[in-house]
Amino acid sequence: MTPPPLVPAGDRPVRVLVAGCGDLAVRVLHGLANAPSPRRLAILGRDGEAVVRTANMVALSAAQLGRHWPVEPLVADLDDTARTAEALAGFAPDIVFAAASLQSWHVLSELPRDRFARVGAARFGPWLPMHLSPVLGLMRAVRLAGSPAVVVNAAYPDAVHPALAGVGLSPHLGIGNVANSVPALRAIAARHLGCPPEEVRPRFVAHHFVGHRLSRTGDGGGAAYHLTFWRDGADVTAALPPEDVMFALMRTQYRRTGGREGQVMTAASALSVLEPLATGTGAEVHAPGWAGLPGGYPVRITPDGTELDLPPRLSEKEAVEINLDGQRHDGIARIGADGLVEFTEESTEIMRAELGYHCKQLALDDAGQAAAELAARYAEYSRR
Repeated sequence: MTPPPLVPAGDRPVRVLVAGCGDLAVRVLHGLANAPSPRRLAILGRDGEAVVRTANMVALSAAQLGRHWPVEPLVADLDDTARTAEALAGFAPDIVFAAASLQSWHVLSELPRDRFARVGAARFGPWLPMHLSPVLGLMRAVRLAGSPAVVVNAAYPDAVHPALAGVGLSPHLGIGNVANSVPALRAIAARHLGCPPEEVRPRFVAHHFVGHRLSRTGDGGGAAYHLTFWRDGADVTAALPPEDVMFALMRTQYRRTGGREGQVMTAASALSVLEPLATGTGAEVHAPGWAGLPGGYPVRITPDGTELDLPPRLSEKEAVEINLDGQRHDGIARIGADGLVEFTEESTEIMRAELGYHCKQLALDDAGQAAAELAARYAEYSRR
C-alpha cells in the first residue's frame, strides 16, 4: 500500500486536516499554516472550545506573517465513527495528519526518577493501546467516509501500523522516531567528511526502540539496525567513524532537548513528510510504518506516491527483519495478521508488578477498553 498521487480536484488548493489538538498537532498546524503554497487547513478535536481557539490562533498568527490560509475548526470524538466520518466527508481532505493519542509518550518522564526507571524497563510496547485506539477510530471513519486522503500518523506508527495493516486500516506512513535521529547523524558525518550536511545522505533502518535511545543513551540498546551514508551516489560509510562513536556524539556534543519541549524535532519530522506530500514535490525522508510495515525506513516521496528507498544489497525482507528485532526489544513479541498483538513476558510482568495492569495479548476490538484500564492504572500509580 502506497499513498495515491496527490492531485487535488481542479485547481483548488490542497486540503490538510490535522486530527488532534495536543502539543504536536498545534506545532505542526502552525508549520503548515506558515508555508508559502496555498492550502486549506482544518483541525479536528473533541473539545469544541479548544478546537475553535486553536484554529483561530493558528490562522491569525499566520496572517500576522502574511499567510492567509483558512483554518477550519471541526468538532468530533474519534470514538464516534459516524460523526468523524461526516466531518471528513464535509472537509474532503487530501491529507490527514493524525496526532491523536490518549497519553503522550513523554508523560512517563514526569514520574519520579525511580518509578520512571522501573516502568520504563517495560519499554514502549505495552503502551500501544493508548495510541492504537484513537488511530483505529480515525481509520474506521476514513473508510466510512470513503475518503481517498493520504493518512500520515504520529502515534507510535512503528507498531500501530502493522497492527492495523492486516485488516486494511493502516495509515499510509508515519512520522518521527527513526527520522528524529537523522539530522544529528547527517551533521556528524558531514563534519568528518568536511562537507556541507546537505551533501550527506543517511539511510537508516531502525525501530522506535533504537531511535528513542540514540539521543538519550548514545547507543541502540542491542537491537538490530542498518545505517549507511551516501555522498554523490557513493557509499561513504567506511570513511566515517564506527557507529558507536557517532551514536555517542549524539548524547554529548549533539545532545538536544527532550520531553515535551523536544517535540520541536518531531514536528519538524512531520513537516518534512507533509510538505512534499502537500506540494507534490520530491523528497528523500525517513518514516516509520510505511505501508503498514513495522519500524522505520528511508522513504522517497514523489508526485506519484511514496516508495521504500533502501540502500543497495538490503532487501525489504531484511529491513523488516531488522525492525522486528527492534519491535521485540520494545516489548512486543509479535503482531499477527489479524492485528492480535502479543507482548513479551518481561514487559508484561513489569507492567503487572508496577501498575497492576496485565495484558499479554491485545485484540484490535479490545484496544479502547485496554487503553481505559491502562489510563486508570497509570493515574493511580502516578499519585503514589
